[in-house]
Order: sequence, then C-alpha cells, then structure tokens
Amino acid sequence: MEKRWRVKKPDERLKAELAKRLGIHPVIAGLLVNRGITAAGEVESFLSSELSGLHSPLLLKDINPAVRRIKEAVEKKEKILIYGDYDADGVTSVALLYTILKKFTPNVIYYIPNRLEEGYDLNKDACGLAKSREVSLIITVDCGITAVDEVDYLNSLGIDIIITDHHQPQSELPKAHSIINPHQPGCEYPFKQLAGVGVAFKLAQALAGEFVDEPLLYLKPHLDLVAMGTIADVVPLLGENRILIKYGLEQLNQTKKTGLTSLIKSARLDEKVISAGHISFILAPRINAAGRIGSAEAALKLLLTGDELEAEALAKLLNDGNRQRQKIQEKTLKEALSLVEKDVNSKEHLVIVLSDDWHPGVVGIVASKLVDKFYRPAIIISTKKEPAKGSGRSINDFHLFDAVKNCAGHLCSFGGHKKACGVVIEKDKITDFREMINGFARASLSAEDLTPSLDAECEVSLREIDLSLLSGLDKLSPFGMGNPKPVFITRGLRLKDEPRALKRNGIKLLVSDGKITCEAVGFSLNDIDFNSLRGKTFSLAYNPSLNSYNGRDYITLNIKDVKIDGKY
Repeated sequence: MEKRWRVKKPDERLKAELAKRLGIHPVIAGLLVNRGITAAGEVESFLSSELSGLHSPLLLKDINPAVRRIKEAVEKKEKILIYGDYDADGVTSVALLYTILKKFTPNVIYYIPNRLEEGYDLNKDACGLAKSREVSLIITVDCGITAVDEVDYLNSLGIDIIITDHHQPQSELPKAHSIINPHQPGCEYPFKQLAGVGVAFKLAQALAGEFVDEPLLYLKPHLDLVAMGTIADVVPLLGENRILIKYGLEQLNQTKKTGLTSLIKSARLDEKVISAGHISFILAPRINAAGRIGSAEAALKLLLTGDELEAEALAKLLNDGNRQRQKIQEKTLKEALSLVEKDVNSKEHLVIVLSDDWHPGVVGIVASKLVDKFYRPAIIISTKKEPAKGSGRSINDFHLFDAVKNCAGHLCSFGGHKKACGVVIEKDKITDFREMINGFARASLSAEDLTPSLDAECEVSLREIDLSLLSGLDKLSPFGMGNPKPVFITRGLRLKDEPRALKRNGIKLLVSDGKITCEAVGFSLNDIDFNSLRGKTFSLAYNPSLNSYNGRDYITLNIKDVKIDGKY
C-alpha cells in the first residue's frame, strides 16, 4: 500500500539556537525540537537519562496509604497475594513485586489467571480462592482498574485490595483500599505513560524506602524486569520510561537472574549486546506465548527460579510454546484475511471478523497484522466460547478505547487504551456492536486518516550522513513508540548500479547524488518496484546505520520507502 510522506519541519530558529548553545549536530538539534525537547534542562535530562531524574513515587495518588497497609501486613505477618495479568508486562510486574516483597516477608504468594479459562482481570473464583488461603491483602499489578464488582466481592470477604494499574479507568472506580494509577482522576503524577511494571516499580520504590536507606540503589538490579515489561507493552519510550529502559538494558546485559540467563541463551542472544529490539521481537514474545496459549505460570516461574536445571527446562518450554503460538497465529491470520477479502464492507473503516475456530490468545496479534495489511483499526473476535472474547489494535489517528467505550452498552466488559483494546461480548450482541463501532469510525476517520503515512524527521543530503551524526543518533536511543528511530529523506538520487536481490526477501542498491555514493538495503518491501528507478531521479526514506566489514566502517541506508521525484 502506497504511503503518504509527512516531513516534519522543526522551527529553524529554535534548531539553530539549540545546536549553537549545546554544541550538537544541527540535525540532532532538529530531532530534539521535533520531540518538543528544547529547554536546556530538558535536553540534558533526555540525553543523560540519569536515575536521579525519576520522579518521587510519593507523587502518586494513594501511594502513602498503600505503603502503610503493606507495611502493616508485613509487620503483622499477614498473607499477601500479588495478582497479575498474563502478558509480559503483567508477568514481569508480578516477578518484580514478588521478589521485592519476599525480601521483607515470607508471607507472600502470587496468582496469574489462565487466559482461556478465567480471562483478563480479577475474577470471583480467584477471590474465593484467596479467601480459602487466608489472604488478607491483595495487590494487583497491570490490572484491576475496571474490576468494580470483584472488588466489592473482596470487600464483602474482608480482604483489602491495593490496585496498581496503568490502563484507562472508566467512570466508576473500584472501592479499593488504595488505587495507584497515574490516569485516575486527581492524580498529579507528572508522567502518565508508565507501563504496568513501571507502576509496580514505583510502589516497590516507595515500599523499599520504608526498609532500606537507598531504595533506588537497592532496586537497580531488578530494572532488567522493568525494561522487559515496559518494552513489551509498547508504551512511549520517553520520560521515566526512557530512564528505566536505559538502566534496565544495562542490568539485562549483566543479569544475575538464572531464569533470564537461560531465556537469553535459549534465544541465542547470549553473545550479543541485548537491545530494545531483541526484547520486542525475541524475548518478550516467548514470555507472552506462555500466557497466550496456556498458563503464564511457566514464564513467571522462569523469572523467579534460581535453579539452573529448572531454568533450562522452562526456557525450552517457552521456546516450544512460542513456536506453537506462531503456527496457530499463521493459521488464524490466513483465515482472517480470507474473511476480510470476502466481505468488502468489513474493511470500510474498521475491520471486524470473527470465528468459532480461533484461539483467543492470538487474536490481538492477528488484529495487529490486519492493521498493517489494510491500515484500518481491527477487532478480531473468538466466538469459541460464550461470552466471546475479542482484541483490537488501532491506527495513529483513531482512539480505539474511546470507540469501544462509546459502545459499552453492547459489551460485558472492556478495557485498553488509544492503540489497543480487549472486549468480552455476548455472541448475540456482536452484530449491533459492529454497526455501532463502525458508525463511530465513519464519523471519526477521514480518507486521509485511512492512508498509511511515513513520518520523516527532515530532508538531508548524503553529505550530512556522517559519523558525527550517527554518534549523535546513538545518544537518542533507545528508540520505540514516542521516540521513533529517525527516518530521513534524501532527494535527487540515482542508481549507480543494478538493484541486487539479497536473501530473506531483501534488496541492495548503490545510490548516488552525483558526488557521494552510499549502500542502501531493504527487506520485505514487496510493494516497491525497484527496477522502475532505472534512469530516473528518486527520493529515498531511510534510517542510517554504521556497519563494519573486514575492519572497514561504512554507512548503510536502511530503506523504508522510495518515490520517483515529484510524487510526494
């Protein structure tokens, strides 16, 4: 699908002032302006990302009563249950808080619901089980903010509950002992984009302050878990998330956790410097797979174990589960694509497809694939059981949670945020839900909104792509949502040689502006006819990177898109 190119235009005055004042590359100054980072203090904080830049956890609403209640439970030897979600964010959240609380009390246990049998969030059966195990305090991580009825039930059982969550609250909040969620009304915490594990970390930070002199230093070895969950949950890599990931990656590359070491080794990353990309595409999917197709308990046990043999066995189990998940996902995607192609109306503004044969654990991933294919918001529903369970993903200009919230009358329950949602719905309500949410989408989305875009930072010449620029780009990492890897555009290029096919559906070009020649490489760019570039001038959109071969450093342009000049 052809993309429209949107080239940002940073304020040239601000850009020049920033470059001069800080002595940085003008292009880097432009990137900072594009991200709204212009004050000297903001730039220094962004580039240095020191642990000291973290906000005090005491700024979170309800944090003080939560800490007091946990401390009371520790002192009175009450049994504490940590209740988490079954995805990588939830599993790392449970592992983090369980590990920390275990340092202060032996009376802590955990519970993660089974996605297939219990579904997302608190459920009354689990609440009853907690009562039978003499639990007097439950702490949720990465869930709980919409569990109004379940919290009422816990209150009736005499069990206190502290909710830590990062999902959007609905109009009615649960009547919990304490709620720690930066999105809740009245919370003035400066950074709202923490993942579930980030919120759990802030609670751990405040709690550790009651028991040790330097809580951040004490918690630093566990930032590997925070980085894993934060990157896996695809939250903006800005502000506190940037700091947590920077130090978390440092810890992950020297982790002493037996389970993480085995997971890294089994994924063949033990001789690599682990990056945010390795977590996103290799490690987190293995943790997620456990919860998607069965129980997440194996993933949690892996993160907690200190036994090497057990860790190796669990890592293998997660690897095998991930392969199984991939097979189920591929079959589901093929069937979903077939359904969409048969129903022209299904992709008018918002894609909704459903089947009795689909595994509910993979519908979210398949929704994401459909968004990539059709550039429409997509909700995929598994009607295997009653009520049906669906998962949705969105495009840049459509707030999926708001759309689903608008249709709440047709749903048993729902949750999520701007780019993703989960729904539980009775089968006989699906038709009405589809009509209503499509109406919302039609009213909200223009034809331009439904055209995929490529967002570029600026236009540059090949002469500007030098080692100084690449060094500056390195300081902007880690890249991800909210801080994307910069895409540049260079115009007026010509082929210096014939396009050359590479393995893994790749292409290699030699491009020149008449003075400088660069290697450009791209993969899975099936929509682009590179042979049509012969004899023409064209514009290239790319990420630059530094590579080495036989002791020689050279710059490669990683192709994102290409257009004949004059066509964007």
